[in-house]
Amino acid sequence: MTWDLRLYLGAIVLCSLAGGGTRLLLSEQPAESQLVPVSFAGGILLGVAFFHMIPNVAPVLGQSLGLPLVGGFSVIAVLEHFLIVHPHPEHPAEHGQKRHVHVGAAVAVGISFHSMLDGLAVASSYGQAQLGSVVLVAVIAHKIPEAFALTTLLLLDHWSPAATLIWLLAYSVTTPVGATLTFDFLQHASFFSVAAAVAFSAGTFLAIAASDILPRIQIERSYTGRTLPLMAFLAGVMLSWLAAALERAL
Repeated sequence: MTWDLRLYLGAIVLCSLAGGGTRLLLSEQPAESQLVPVSFAGGILLGVAFFHMIPNVAPVLGQSLGLPLVGGFSVIAVLEHFLIVHPHPEHPAEHGQKRHVHVGAAVAVGISFHSMLDGLAVASSYGQAQLGSVVLVAVIAHKIPEAFALTTLLLLDHWSPAATLIWLLAYSVTTPVGATLTFDFLQHASFFSVAAAVAFSAGTFLAIAASDILPRIQIERSYTGRTLPLMAFLAGVMLSWLAAALERAL
């Protein structure tokens, strides 16, 4: 691995830490005030799935796109039905302390896996004049909001700031790890298999945004009449769309 590629990966790490660290600075806010950033994070998850992940893998998967996409969505739906107890910002004490599987953990694994695939993309396109810089800018463009979304949802799930920081640090190095694995082990991996994994992750993002975060926004609107969470959700979607538009323009 060359030094300039290492510098690129270092810049991605710094962007990840900047996005998540910004949210950590707000972690002392009361739980009731977290719905707006949570809604923003939900919009980012929805936008990343629709504007980044699905369009990137659709040409590879073709008519097979639906199966891994529905598979990821269904896994989250099953976990929510049988195992996940959601901590609500409005009444967190009602849910007690015994929770087996958390939305925050599911999102952390999903986003980290997607981030590792970013590393595969950076490493595989490096050295190709028409792809290298485009992929690098594309990864950096959504790394900050993605890290912000991850940190927000971990804090919502009552992870301590210290535990959240540990996972943020781990998340920030997943892209370099993915790049290293590409060089060392996965250079012969099937494009179809990688695309299916991305589609599966996109399905989990869609499920979390649609079945967990959007209902919270609707409940808030019903009880308080506030529309700010919905505006924050749409802002997250718009930010993801702008990042995708930037990718296409370069």
